Amino acid sequence: MTKQTVLVPDGYTGHTVLMYADPIEEWADGTVKLRCAEPGKEHLIRWVGKWRLAILLEAQRHQCETSILPHSRRHGD
Repeated sequence: MTKQTVLVPDGYTGHTVLMYADPIEEWADGTVKLRCAEPGKEHLIRWVGKWRLAILLEAQRHQCETSILPHSRRHGD
């Protein structure tokens, strides 16, 4: 079974890191802990707000939907 992943800014250099979208821990304040999905980097974690995870997932979903539209529909032609 394939787990959903999301690109998350690393918080330091501006690069993005592929993380599993299913939190491994959640705090009462809405902060969630994500595990890295990149091979060899599974030990890395990233804390993000639950609201930010939702925004990242929605943006990723929107980007995927837009990329499969015919060229003329993407540019409003």
